[in-house]
Amino acid sequence: MKTKSKKLLLLIFLCFIGWVSAQKRSVTGIVSDENQPLPGASIKIKGLSKNIVTDLDGKFTITDLPTGEYNLQVGYIGYENNNITVQVKSEENTDLGVITLSQKHKNIDEVVVTATLKNSEARALSLQKNAINISNVIASDGIGKLPDRNAAETVQRVQGVSIERDQGEGRFVSIRGLPPFWASTTINGNRLPTAEEETTSRATAFDFFPTELISYVHVNKSFTPDMEADGIGGGVNFITKTPPMKQELKITVGSGYNAKSDKGVYNLGLLYGGRTKDKKFGYLLNVAHFTRNWSTDNFEARRSGDEGVFRLELRDYNGVRKTTGINTAFEYVLSPKSTLYAKGMFGTLSDDETHYKHRIRFDKFSSANNTARVELQNIHNLLITEMTSVSLGGIHQLNKGKIDWDVSYYDNRFKYGNIPDKQNNSYYVIKYTQSGVGINPNYIADHGNGPRAYWKADGGKLDYKDPDALFGFYSDPNFKMDASQMRFTDLEFYKVFVDEKDKIVAAFNHELNISDRLTLKYGFKYRDKERTAKFSDIFYNWSNGTAPLLSQSGQYITTQPNGPKYLSEMNAHIGNTFGPVLSTTGMDQFWFQNQGNLKINPADSEALEYNKALGRNFDVFEKHADAYGMGTYKINDKITVLGGIRLSNTNTKVKGYNVIDDKLVPVENTKKYLAVLPMLHIKYTLNDKTNLRFAATRTFSRPNFGDLTPGGTYIEADNEFKGGNPNLNPTYSINLDLMGEYYFSNVGILSGGVFYKSITDPVFQDSFIGTYNGNTGVQFTAPNNGKAASLGGLELGLNRRFDFLPGFLQYFGTQLNATFMTSKMEKPSGRKVALPYQAKELYNVQLFFEKKGFNARLAYNYKGKYAVEYAEDDINDTYYGKYSSLDFGGSYQFTKYLMLYADVNNILNKPLIYHFGKNEDRPEQVEYYGVRFNLGIKLNF
Repeated sequence: MKTKSKKLLLLIFLCFIGWVSAQKRSVTGIVSDENQPLPGASIKIKGLSKNIVTDLDGKFTITDLPTGEYNLQVGYIGYENNNITVQVKSEENTDLGVITLSQKHKNIDEVVVTATLKNSEARALSLQKNAINISNVIASDGIGKLPDRNAAETVQRVQGVSIERDQGEGRFVSIRGLPPFWASTTINGNRLPTAEEETTSRATAFDFFPTELISYVHVNKSFTPDMEADGIGGGVNFITKTPPMKQELKITVGSGYNAKSDKGVYNLGLLYGGRTKDKKFGYLLNVAHFTRNWSTDNFEARRSGDEGVFRLELRDYNGVRKTTGINTAFEYVLSPKSTLYAKGMFGTLSDDETHYKHRIRFDKFSSANNTARVELQNIHNLLITEMTSVSLGGIHQLNKGKIDWDVSYYDNRFKYGNIPDKQNNSYYVIKYTQSGVGINPNYIADHGNGPRAYWKADGGKLDYKDPDALFGFYSDPNFKMDASQMRFTDLEFYKVFVDEKDKIVAAFNHELNISDRLTLKYGFKYRDKERTAKFSDIFYNWSNGTAPLLSQSGQYITTQPNGPKYLSEMNAHIGNTFGPVLSTTGMDQFWFQNQGNLKINPADSEALEYNKALGRNFDVFEKHADAYGMGTYKINDKITVLGGIRLSNTNTKVKGYNVIDDKLVPVENTKKYLAVLPMLHIKYTLNDKTNLRFAATRTFSRPNFGDLTPGGTYIEADNEFKGGNPNLNPTYSINLDLMGEYYFSNVGILSGGVFYKSITDPVFQDSFIGTYNGNTGVQFTAPNNGKAASLGGLELGLNRRFDFLPGFLQYFGTQLNATFMTSKMEKPSGRKVALPYQAKELYNVQLFFEKKGFNARLAYNYKGKYAVEYAEDDINDTYYGKYSSLDFGGSYQFTKYLMLYADVNNILNKPLIYHFGKNEDRPEQVEYYGVRFNLGIKLNF
C-alpha cells in the first residue's frame, strides 16, 4: 500500500512539474543589422535580472518566462538601442524573427563609413565586452583589411600575441611571449593534431589554414572550466564560417608580385551559402586558394663546441607555395530550440622548393697552402601538409538551459612529394666538392679545436655589419666555383613522415539556468589520439671508380636562379662567386642514370637499420578524458562571479627504440597524470562602458611529443646529439590576471592590465658539450624539467577613431597595443635565466583611414629577442633575434557588389636573425624574404 502511495505522489509531482513548465515559455530571435547577424548583442528584460547575449550567429533564446508582457531592450556597441514589447502566451513559444539595429551616426558621410570596418570592430568588441573571461576577438572582415593570408598571421596584431615565421609566412602562435607549445590553438573549440617537417611539439603550424575560412578569432588570455586548458600562455580559437541567414555568393580574384623571386602571386576565393525558403536547412561552401612564388636569401654559421665557425652556409631558396582550404558547413533547424550541424574542413600546403647551398669548410683549412674545401648542395623537395576534419553536433535549448554536443575526427599529416621518384620521396640532396680553394689566412685561427673562422666579437674577421668583411674570406676576390673542379661527393635522401590522428573527439555540455542570477554548467570531453613519426637520412657514395664532375652533367647544368642578387639587401656581392648548378631535372636524371654506381654509406646514414635516428622514429598513443563543473552567479547588476574546476586525465604511451649491445630494441614508456585545474573569474561592470576583470586560474601543458621519445639521434654533419626524456612531468601554472576596459560610444576600446604566472616543472632544451662514440665537442641537447619559474607582465591597448577631431582628421583612427614582460627560471645546474621563447616586449601600431568606400591601413609589428636554447655559458645560448615588419592593406568599394583591394607585405624587409649570445654580433642564421604585392577584386552578390 505504501508503494502505491509513493507512486501516486510521484505521478502527482511529475504532473505538477509538467504543468508549471508548460506555463513558462521561451522567446527566440536573431539580432542583425542591414547586412549580417550581430553576435554579442545584449538583450535586457525590464524588471528582471535576465541579461541574454546573442551567439556567433546573432541568435538568442530567453527561457523560462511566465506568461505576460515584457519589454526587451536590445543593445550593441556603435548601434542605436531597439526597444521591443513582447507578449508571451501560455499556449506557444514566441519567435521574434529578425530584430534589426541601426548604426549610430552624426551625418550622412558617416553612415557610409561605418558600413565598412566599423561594424566588424563592433561585432568583435561586443563579444569581448560581454565575455566574462579576459579575451580579445577579431571578426572576419576585420581580418580582411590587412594582408594576412593564414590563420597564424591574423592574430599577430592582438596585444600579447606574436608569431614565428617560415620563409616569411606566419606559422606558429605564441601568447604573452611564451613558447608556441604552451598555447592552446583550436578550431571550433577542438585542439588540433600536429604534423610538421622538423617540429615535434604540440604547437600547430597554421600556414595550411587560409584566413578566408575564418569567421571569428577568440584569443583567450584566461580560461574558463568549459575550455580545454592545455595552454599556459592562453588559447587561440579559430571559428570557421557557418551557413549565412540569406543567400550569399562571394568571389575574390587577385594577383601580385614577389620582388625577391621576381615572379607572381595569385589568389582565388569563393563563398556560396544560404538557406531554404523555410530557413530550416542551411548550407555553405567556402574555398580559398593561394599560389605564390617566393625566394629567401639566408646564411648560417655552424659551430662545434666553441664560438668559432667551422662551416659557413650560403643558402639560396626559391619555390612555389600553394595553399588550398575548403570549409563546408550544413545546418538543420529541427525546431526554434533545436539545431543539428555537420562540418567538414580540408587544408593543404604544398611547397615545391629548390635550394642551392654553398658551404665553406673553414675546418678543412690547410695552413700549408692556405686552402680549404667548398661544397655545393643541390636540393629539391616537395613538402606537403594535409589537414582533414569532420564534425557532427547539435545545440538543443531547454526550458531552463541548453545542451550541446559534438563528435569530431581530425587527421593531420606531413610528407614529402615524389622527388626524385615515388619510392624515394624525400628532401633530395646531391653534393659536389671543390678542394684547394684559396682562403685568406687572416680569417682562420686555431684555439685548440682545429681551424675556425671567428666573429669580430671574438677577435676574428667575420663581421655581420660589414658584408665585405663577412664575405671576404676568399683569397681571390674573382673566385668562381668551377664545374670542372667540383666532384660528386654524396647523394642524400632525407625522409620525414608524420601522421597524427584524433580518431575521436567527443564533447558534451549541459547548461542549467537555476535562476535569473545563477547558471550551472558541466560537461565531458574525450580524445583518442594516435601519432606516427618515421624518419631516415640515407647517404649514397660513388662506388665504381672516380666520382663524376659536375661538368659531366652537360645539358642539365644551369646558372643559379637569382644567384647574383643573393643578399642584395646587405649590399653583398658573394653571389658573384656562385658557379653553375644542377637543374631540378638534372637532379632527377642523376639518380635515374647512376643508381648502379651508388652505394649506401652506413656510417653517415641515419636510419633504424643502422641503429640510428632513434629519437625521430616513435609512436604515441594518448587518451585525454576531461570533466568540468562551473557556476556563474550574478551578485548584482555590477558583479558577476564564475567559479569551477576542470579535471583532465592524460594517459600517454610512447613506443620507440634503444640500442643495447649493438642491437635495436623496442622500448615503451607510459605516463599517466591527472591535472586538477580550479578557476575563478570576477567581472565588475562599473557602468555600460567600463569593465574590470579578475581571473585566478590553474592551467597546464603536456610535454611535447618529441621530448618524450625514449631514443636519441646523433647528427654527424652538425656534431650534435638530440635526445628525448620519457619521464618528463607536465608543466603547471597558477595564473593571476587583472584587466580594465573602457568602451567608447563610437566603437573603440581603451584597455590595460597586469598578469602573473607561477610555473612549476617548465620544460626546456638543456644543452652541454661532451663526447659521443669517440667524437669530441659534441653538443648534446635534451629536454629537462627546470625548477620553478615565473612570468609577469603589463598589457596596454587602444583602439580609437578620431571622429572627435574636425574636418578631414575625423576619418583617421589608430590601434595601439604593447606588452611588457619579465620572467625567471633556474636550470637544474643552478643557472638563472629567463623562460625560453619569452620576449620582453611586443608592440603593434596601426594607423587607418576610412572615408566613404575607401579604406587604408598601415600596420607595424615588433617582437623582442628571446632565447630558444640555453647552454651553461651565455655565449653558447641560442637567441631568436628581434623582428619587426610593416604591412599595408587598402580597398575601395566601387559599388555594393564590387571592391578593389591592394596589399603590400614586409615593406621594411628586415632580416630574421638567430644569434649566439644576447647580441647580434655572433649570428647563427640570417634570412631575408623580400617585399610582396597583391592586387585584386572582391565580388559580393
